[in-house]
Amino acid sequence: MADPEERERDGASLEDEIFAVAQQVDVDRTPGPRIRTERAEAFVERARAFVGRDVSALAGGCGAFLFVDLVMMYAPLMSSDRPNVLPQFVALLVFAFGLGGLLVWRVGGRWRTFGYGMMFGWVFLSLISVGLLTGLTAPL
Repeated sequence: MADPEERERDGASLEDEIFAVAQQVDVDRTPGPRIRTERAEAFVERARAFVGRDVSALAGGCGAFLFVDLVMMYAPLMSSDRPNVLPQFVALLVFAFGLGGLLVWRVGGRWRTFGYGMMFGWVFLSLISVGLLTGLTAPL
């Protein structure tokens, strides 16, 4: 490190001395090795297609349950008296977990994800509506 007098003569500051080393280093700007091969790209392409199909089947199962649930629970929720929703509760439970479970364990394929979507739809509606839309609790 130079004395302050030498720095003043040279016109260089302490900052120039500290960072001069970094300015003198040559950086290798060549691109590195290609990480993705054709096999990896094909795998990524298949994975994207698989995830896209699974998400759409899951959403389809959830949507199917949502539609059936809204049709079945419309009358009890719109009536002025307090109806018994036990039949709707049992029917929705059998629909979601009976048919959904059958699709998951016996049919398989893309229908497996559809069955999971139906079960997910029942759980989601039960949590969001505190059981009101699936018959767990009676309408107020």
